[in-house]
Amino acid sequence: MFIPPPLLLLVAIAISYLVSSMFPGLKFNDASFNILGLALIPAGITLILWASSTLTRHKTTTHPRKKPSKLVSTGPYSWSRNPIYLGFLLISIGTALLFANVLAFVGPVIFFAFTSLLIIPFEEDMLTKVFGKSYKSYTKHIRRWV
Repeated sequence: MFIPPPLLLLVAIAISYLVSSMFPGLKFNDASFNILGLALIPAGITLILWASSTLTRHKTTTHPRKKPSKLVSTGPYSWSRNPIYLGFLLISIGTALLFANVLAFVGPVIFFAFTSLLIIPFEEDMLTKVFGKSYKSYTKHIRRWV
């Protein structure tokens, strides 16, 4: 089953909102969490845009199910194999912080788990088939998330 990552992000945010609304007694009141949340969201958006533009500049796909034409290891891909998903995760965590509820972090955990267990392994298999030893070498030097 494939859920497009942007849709998965929206589902994670919706889950964070729902559990926050259902359990208002678990809210925390500290403005510093709001400030951190407000910083993480644009940081995530910036990372997504940077990673997407890097792929576009190298004339390869940004779609997770399409066969890539080039192995990109520059820009954000020089320190993360999945900077777009990392950007989505930052947005999800930032949103959870804005909801200021302990249970709001269920959304980011679900996003991380689903992406790590179902989306990324499919992409890694495809990249290994397409790029072989070059991709295997890349994975030895660059971490999956950060």
